[in-house]
Amino acid sequence: MSSTFKTNLIIHSFAIAHAITVIFLRQLEIADDIPLTILTIAMIIAVGRVYNFPLDISAALALLFCFAGFYMGTKGAEIIALINNGQLIPYANIICTVIVTEILGWTTALITRKHGNKSIE
Repeated sequence: MSSTFKTNLIIHSFAIAHAITVIFLRQLEIADDIPLTILTIAMIIAVGRVYNFPLDISAALALLFCFAGFYMGTKGAEIIALINNGQLIPYANIICTVIVTEILGWTTALITRKHGNKSIE
C-alpha cells in the first residue's frame, strides 16, 4: 500500500471518527473536547508514522495542532453563525470538526512527508 493511500485513509477515517464522536456526544450532552483531542493526537502520530517522522516531534506537533484545531473549530463555528444571522446551524459543529480535522491531517502530511526519514536538529 502506498504512503499516499495510507495517508488518505488515515486522514479521512479520523475525520469521520471526529464527526461520529461529535454527533454521539452531543446527543448525550457530554463535552467532546477530550475525545476529540485524543483522536487528533492519534491521527497526527499515525500520519507521522507513515513517513517515519520522529515520534517526539510528532507528539510536539500534535500538541500544537490540538490548540490550533480548537481555535479553528471555535472560530469556524462563529463564522458559520455570522453567515446565518447569528444563529448556529444544526450541523455547524460537525462541519467545522470535519474541515478542521482534514486541514490538520493534510498539514501534518505535508510537514512529515517533507521532513520524514531525516535527522531533525
